[in-house]
Formats: sequence, structure tokens, C-alpha cells
Amino acid sequence: MASQSSVAVVAEKPSVARDIARVLGAAARGEGYLHGGGYVVTWAVGHLVALAQPHEIRPEWRAWRRDQLPMLPESWPLVVSEGTKDQFEVVRKILVSPRITRVICATDAGREGELIFRYIYEAAGCDKPVSRLWISSLTPEAIREGFSKLREGSEYDRLADAARGRSRADWLVGMNLSRAYTLASKEEFSVGRVQTPTLAMLVDRELAVRAFVPEDYLNVVAKFSPGEERVYQGTWFRPGVEPMDAAMRLPAGGEEAAAIAARVRAGQAAIEKIESQTRRMAPLPLYDLTELQRHANRLFGFSAQHTLDLAQALYERHKLISYPRTDSRHLSQDVAKTLPKIVDAIAGEYQGLLAPGTGQRPLGRRFVDDSKVTDHHAIIPTGASGGRASLPPDEAKVFDLICRRLLAAWHDDYIWSVTTVITLVRNGAEQTEDRFHSSGTAIQQEGWKVLDIGGGRKRERKKPASGDEGEESADDDGQTLPPHLEKGQPQQILDAEVVRKKTRAPKRFTEGTLLTAMETAGKTLDDKELSDAMKESGLGTPATRAQIIEVLLKREFILRRGKSLEATDKGIRLIDVVHPEVKSPAMTGQWEAYLKRIERGQAQLAPFLKGIEDYVREVVGKAGSVPGPSLPATPPPAPVAFRAAAPSAPKPSGGALGEILGSRFGFASFRPTRRRCAAH
Repeated sequence: MASQSSVAVVAEKPSVARDIARVLGAAARGEGYLHGGGYVVTWAVGHLVALAQPHEIRPEWRAWRRDQLPMLPESWPLVVSEGTKDQFEVVRKILVSPRITRVICATDAGREGELIFRYIYEAAGCDKPVSRLWISSLTPEAIREGFSKLREGSEYDRLADAARGRSRADWLVGMNLSRAYTLASKEEFSVGRVQTPTLAMLVDRELAVRAFVPEDYLNVVAKFSPGEERVYQGTWFRPGVEPMDAAMRLPAGGEEAAAIAARVRAGQAAIEKIESQTRRMAPLPLYDLTELQRHANRLFGFSAQHTLDLAQALYERHKLISYPRTDSRHLSQDVAKTLPKIVDAIAGEYQGLLAPGTGQRPLGRRFVDDSKVTDHHAIIPTGASGGRASLPPDEAKVFDLICRRLLAAWHDDYIWSVTTVITLVRNGAEQTEDRFHSSGTAIQQEGWKVLDIGGGRKRERKKPASGDEGEESADDDGQTLPPHLEKGQPQQILDAEVVRKKTRAPKRFTEGTLLTAMETAGKTLDDKELSDAMKESGLGTPATRAQIIEVLLKREFILRRGKSLEATDKGIRLIDVVHPEVKSPAMTGQWEAYLKRIERGQAQLAPFLKGIEDYVREVVGKAGSVPGPSLPATPPPAPVAFRAAAPSAPKPSGGALGEILGSRFGFASFRPTRRRCAAH
């Protein structure tokens, strides 16, 4: 270490520390640090320091006993794990060294990164002044600019409070409720503040799938032609019945369907009604982490964790994208000024697909809005040169998505027309009239979809927002209708046949649809562009949702089958045992909203923790009144941190849950069924 006074820089990972040291000129190597140029750059390896386990706070808490619950620490001691103690000791010695005059926190610019640094700083017993490096890119230019704009560490005290609140709340809920329900059920269960509501939604869907009994039904499908070998298809429907799928359905017995098909084949057809609607879709907003994970899951089948790992590599190792753990889909005005340079760097791969003025014309508030950018802006390329050609295939796919999403922002809308045709068939001999519904689409302007991979040409079809339940439709929305169809135009009836169908079970969650559900705390929304208010009361954060899914898989509460996620019998048993408020996405979402308020200085940490303690007392009291047998003195499963949840969970109403939200956390009310209309 340098002999003169130096500034200590604490990064979150060795790779990031090396990037920072390179910019600062700290090229000399030490054991666990780099130094030079008046700086000593060291690093954590994730969480060097953590909250103490129960037995490390009070020895009697080692045994899992009902009469020891709830465990409510009066203080929160920090401990260093055996696996990280060597590096912690390196960092501690640097921080307390008399040659260090100031400390720079350079951990990830977010809640978790702030917690990692604060725990290290406190456990080391350091009291030196702290500055904060806050950057959204690891390019040398971004690092240099960040060091020229260091901020006082105290400006992030509210963020640190929210981080401590998340950490302590997870300890209180995870440690106490895991023990309470394990002792009550005689089966080892892990209960988490975010993990369990997430599992509840998967269990709810799994039970619906298992309980589903398919029903047979029939459609009558006819083929019509205006002549000249042009053909279109229509499905019989009963006028006045909604929705259209129900209007098309006929009993499985077959008599009515067969009679309809027979009289139609002998009838006379003409177009009774035809109407076209022009629809348009603006370029999609830029990626936040959750949308990137959803899209990569749908296109490539990537898990949420795999996509996050790929994005982290593009950010840390290759410096090709901005900070990926963001929940913003907008850019600030300052970042928007850098877009011409970024576009110049990436445009070569997309020649022939770019709109005029790409990178040069200013973008509107759909993409650039300072008020929609908090800790970090949307994920975009950095414009760093080189490296793309050597990317591994999966990293290249994710980088390609991010580039295309940015370049699409300058394109015109995608415009298409949807034409609906009602064909009337009269049978004079039987004095009957039968109507057939047909629809088709035609692209009028490709717009931004020239850059869209896997987007399909049927986005205009309304589907449940999270890929939820639906029944197979006989209607041919995807067909291309013949040109020049007109009202009153006679049609030749080529055929009419009875088609057998079955109702389909609700679809299990994929990781993409589960991420949507976690983001919205289980509320079903039609709008893909979820409101900021909904995001703030979602389950977990973009940075933590993938980990929740992996924890549920590791603990065998769920399993992957292809793209689908299925709740296991073990997961179903856990959700059957726990009380409604423990598995409520609404309550967990309100906790996340409270932490956001702490971050903004609109709420305090102490009342939040008091509310969590009261909640834990209440739930532990319900988890069984007879003390269970003492279990072996083994550490409990680690509590799951502030993470995430999914759609279609039981929707709690006011009642006891409403009282808890009001009395413990100060929420006047909560609405479990709030919805937004589609924006496009």
C-alpha cells in the first residue's frame, strides 16, 4: 500500500475494482487490493458481512422451539462468514489504516449495493468520511465522469435505511415463520416474505390446472369464395351471445352442428356486413430488466436468472450495455444527448433496417423523461467499441435485443388493418339464416417491426396479459382475406364441416409471465406498460426476482418443465399450511411500497420494522398454539430477501388483511383488483 495518505475505494466485485483501478492509475497489485495514484482499490465478493443468525444473537435461539418464538432482536449484530473472512480482513485493514483519509463507496448503484458497503463499513468499525460513486456504465469514460461528480455518502442514507429495512424484515419473517410452520406441520418448510406469495400464485395456478376438466364442444366452419379461386373461412356463431368464442360453441352431441352444416351446404351465401379498423402500435418502450427477461424467455426460453447473468456479463465484462438491474424504461435528457454516438457505434449491424434520422432526431417523452428515471435509466448499449464479434451466442442474442429495441425508437408506428366479415347463409327450403364470422389482417406500415425479432404479426390479437387461460378459438384471425370483398356480394359455398374442439386448461406460468405477475403483485393487467404505481407495490425488485425463482426451484417447491413452471406437492402443502396474510401478494407489495417511501424520505425505518414485528407476533400466534418438539440444532433455511411474485393468486379482500395493512403500516386502504386499460 502507498506510504502517503490515500483514498480507499470499495467495489462490489474484483472485476469492477480492476476497471476502476485502471482508470485511476492504481496499477500496483496487493493481496486483495490494487493501489497507486493516491488510491487503494479493494473489493467485496458479494456480501462479505451479513446479519447474525439467531443463535449468534442469543444462544437459546439455536433450538427450534415454539416457546422461543417470535425471535425479535433488540439489536442487529453483523457477522462475517467463514468463506469471506480473509477478504473482509483485507478490506477492514484498509478502511481503518491511518494512511486512509477518505472512503469511496463504489459498490453497485442500488439498494443491494448500498447495503453491502454499509455492512462492511460498520463491521470494520470505520468512521472516516464517505463519498459515493454512482454510475450506470463501466466504460472508462463513465467511470472518469463518475469520479468527477462524487457525492456525499450521507445523501444515500435513506437508500441505506430502505436496504436495512429489507434485510431485517426478511430476517424477521423468514427466521420466525419458517420455524413456526415447520414446528406446527412437522415438515421442514422455508417461509419467506416474498418467496411465499410468489409460490402462492404458482400453487393457485397449479391447482386450477389439476382441477380442470376439459369439455368437448363443436364448431361449424365453412369455406366461401367470391370466385377466381379466392377462398376465405368463417365460423358459425349465434348472434347476440358474447364473447364470440361462446357464440361459436355448439353442444358436443353433434345433432345441432350436423344440421347447421347440412343446411349451409345447401344454402345461398352473401356478405351481410364488412368493416375494417386501422390499428397502430408505437415503438415499444426501452428495456428495464424485467421486460428484457420476459422477452428473452419468450423468444429464446432463457430463464430469468440466465438473462440476468448474460446482461451482467455484457455490463461488467464487455462494457457493452448500461447497468442492467434497473426498473426504468426511460432515459434522462443528459443520457439522450449521448445517443448519436451510441447509434453510430451499433448501426453498422443493422444497415437497411434504420429509419431516417436514427440517432439524430430527438426522441419524445415516450423514451426521454427525467421524471421517470430514478436510480438508473433504461438498458441501452454504451457505444463501447469492439467486443461484439467475440460474444458467446447467448450474450450476443441479448445484446442484439437491446440494440434493436433502442434503434426501433426512431421508427414510425406499426400500422395494420383488421377486417371483420359477416357472411349470411340463407336456406330457402328450411327458412333458416346462419351467420359466419371471419376476420383477417393486413399490414399497412411495417414501421418499427422491421427490427422486431419474434414479435409476430398478430400482436393486435387481444390475449390475456400474462398468457393466462383461454380456449382454443375456431376463428381465423390470422388468415389473409381475399381483396375486394363488399357488402351484398354473393359467395360460393365450397364446404361446411363440423370441427371437434376441447376447452383448454389454464396455462401454467412461464418465467416471463411469472415476472409480470411479480411486477404487479399478482394483479392481472391488460397493459404491458405497467404503471409506476403498480411497479412500486410489486413483489421484490427487478434485481431480485430471478433469485426468488431460483430459490423456489432449489427448495423443490416448484420445478421447470420445458418453459413452464409447476408447483410441486411440497409447494402445495406449504401454501395449504400458511395463513392468508403470509401468502398475500398484496401485503408484500405494500411492504415494498413502504420501502420506496423510506428511500424517498417520506417514511421512517423504525415504524416499518415495528409493523413487521407486530405482524410476526400475530402470525406466529396463529401458527399453532401447542409447542412443537424441539428439532435438531441445525441452521434454518436462509430467509429469502426482498424479492418477487406472480399472477392469479387468491385476491385478498379487506377484512383482517386490510386491518393489518392499516394498523401496522398506515395504509388507509388497498385495492386488490386495480386495473389499467391498454395504452395501445
